[in-house]
Amino acid sequence: MAILKTLIMTWNDDQVEDAWGLIADEGRRRQEINKKKIKATLKNGDHVSFTGSTGLVTGTVTKVKIKKAIVEVKNQRWDVPLHMLRKADDC
Repeated sequence: MAILKTLIMTWNDDQVEDAWGLIADEGRRRQEINKKKIKATLKNGDHVSFTGSTGLVTGTVTKVKIKKAIVEVKNQRWDVPLHMLRKADDC
């Protein structure tokens, strides 16, 4: 991290903007990979966890959609993006 901080301090605005673009692209690529992995293994009844507004949340999948899954948590249903889910036994 120290090397990155030093680089950022010496770059001009265009170089910093390019770097942010690269980081954002890599983040989206990793999310897509994560989404494909979880979707291939996720099915109704699986116990999953995700980070919600109150911290780590655990629940049960009731439906898997194209980009999201419906997760039941304490009699409430949450529509959670697939890339945010982790199987509970993987946590």
